[in-house]
Amino acid sequence: MAVADDEGLDAVSIRRIAGELQARPMSLYSHIGGKDDLLDLMHDAAVEETLVGDVPADWREALRMLARYNRAAALRHPWLLATRDTGCPVGPASLKRLDESAAAVRGLDADGAVRRALVLAVDTFTFGHVQAQLSGGIRRRAADEVNAARRKVTTEYVQTRIEAGELPHLAGTGVSELLYDDDPEASFELGLDWLLAGAAASLS
Repeated sequence: MAVADDEGLDAVSIRRIAGELQARPMSLYSHIGGKDDLLDLMHDAAVEETLVGDVPADWREALRMLARYNRAAALRHPWLLATRDTGCPVGPASLKRLDESAAAVRGLDADGAVRRALVLAVDTFTFGHVQAQLSGGIRRRAADEVNAARRKVTTEYVQTRIEAGELPHLAGTGVSELLYDDDPEASFELGLDWLLAGAAASLS
């Protein structure tokens, strides 16, 4: 997991992990079948970090807690965004996480399809927000390394286009705030508030 955290999934291989463990690559094959199995194990280990243990009885608080745990794990292990689509869904932690998701919406007066859709909506928002945050963070770091003034120049350029009347619907908005998210945690919480409030209104 540490290799993937630092260098990405492409750096993960049986040979590389064997080297990190100071073992022969063939010795690992007696425990795992190949890289796909290794990625499944990594995925389940990362999912274990999303388990909350004691799921709140209120479905909104439960889904909020699960979303926060998911977000924290994905920020620690960005590769989780990829393995969640390909990782084995029946690992011990993955099954437990599925059970916690079911527990989160057990109090809803709705059928199974609606409950599943709500869990999926929260997960999709959570991981999508993490993806946007990570992508933005990479761009900002790259900009800082290449040109510390890039953000200022970009903001000023957009402002000139607004003042020229080319972007009328952006007039009066905070250009920098639209282009850059300086407080991703706050925007995540706000978006989650809206999502849960909308779900509550729809289900009432």
